[in-house]
Amino acid sequence: MKAYIYKVETKEVIAEIKGDDNKSIEAKFDEIGYDTDEYGLTYSPAFDTVDGLITDGDFEVIDVRG
Repeated sequence: MKAYIYKVETKEVIAEIKGDDNKSIEAKFDEIGYDTDEYGLTYSPAFDTVDGLITDGDFEVIDVRG
């Protein structure tokens, strides 16, 4: 499974985390230490929809799968 880290203000994706489950993904997000006022984590990005996330495909991929 995967989740996306994005800038809350602009909805721009900055990274994707691949993990075995929600727990491993959220643990990595917490470990990285992003300020949750500025960055969010979502499992459903809704690309190309109103209020969906924006990406040009150029973002970091973090793999924490076992």
